[in-house]
Amino acid sequence: MQPTGGSVIVTSRTQEDPSAGPGASRPAFSFLTTAYRTADTLPRTIESVLAQTRTDWELVVVDNGWDDEIAAAIEPYLVDPRIRFTRQENAGASGGTMAAAALATGRYLVPLNSDDAVVPEFCARTGELLDADPDVAAVTTDAFQFVDPGERRLAHSYLTDAGVRGTPDGHAPLRLADVIDGPSPYYTAAIRHEVWDELDGMTSETPLVDDLDFWLRMIVKGHDVRVIPDRLGRFRVQAGSVSRPNDNERIERFEAQRERAMRNAVERSGDPDAQEALDRVVRRVRYEQHIRRARFAFREGDLEAARSHVRAAYALRHSARSAAVLAGLRFAPGVLGAVHPVKQNLQKGWRALWSADWLDRFRPASRRSE
Repeated sequence: MQPTGGSVIVTSRTQEDPSAGPGASRPAFSFLTTAYRTADTLPRTIESVLAQTRTDWELVVVDNGWDDEIAAAIEPYLVDPRIRFTRQENAGASGGTMAAAALATGRYLVPLNSDDAVVPEFCARTGELLDADPDVAAVTTDAFQFVDPGERRLAHSYLTDAGVRGTPDGHAPLRLADVIDGPSPYYTAAIRHEVWDELDGMTSETPLVDDLDFWLRMIVKGHDVRVIPDRLGRFRVQAGSVSRPNDNERIERFEAQRERAMRNAVERSGDPDAQEALDRVVRRVRYEQHIRRARFAFREGDLEAARSHVRAAYALRHSARSAAVLAGLRFAPGVLGAVHPVKQNLQKGWRALWSADWLDRFRPASRRSE
């Protein structure tokens, strides 16, 4: 393997898969995997593709940063002619996915992160719908969560953790309003190659939410996107993450790009239901932003700024949460400061006010969901 410079195909699909049946010279599925600092998880991702019950696939892996550990991790798998490998300078996650797509030959493209996986039936189930109905542009699914070490599976799935109740109707196309006021469709989906090309894939002016932007653009263009309830993906949850002082800035950059992508879609569509959904989402986000800004101001000792943000949150939503925090900031800081002068203890006091679960007992049942 070449150690430096440019982009090089280390291996390519050079023969037909004898088990794939007629027309196997062009695979049905092309998995698009960009790898950056994931040499430890990449083999698991590759093994999940190798385990597919439907075998007419190819896997295109992009070493997105000339990492010799990535090259070493994939080398044992290159004996399989369905696995292709290229190396390039780091172009970000979307740049790596787009580089993989440029080499892909399959009818359906499947973005697959190098620390995630698919279950053995992924190709069979998504392909069943795509093969049967040429008007369906993409099929996305639900997914299992798992956490290292030991790949312990968690009880929640992607959709249930996002608050989705009930079973998705795989027979009905996704509406724009469904995506705006709901979770972004799961990233690892089977997408028709020609639709990907039409939309220029994950190229986006909002790169922090390029997958959401892709789904929104697809629906605005009138393409039929289906969500089936099968948990066909597996994505890792990293345990032990701790909030840092710069989290607020990072979160708000993400929220700003998310809102921009949604506004662009609503403006292009002229869909009144999508506009109503966007209005709900923006109001909800503004409320959460003010609560979060209040927490960070409190952490920095700026009680007046914290009170100002909580008052703004309360104006947006008269919730028990904002009322409890506002009352606590008005009456509790002096007491907390006298009894617990250490900053960490003040933050414990904030967290107690932040949750305010006990106030729900005194609220009308019809408003407990706020």
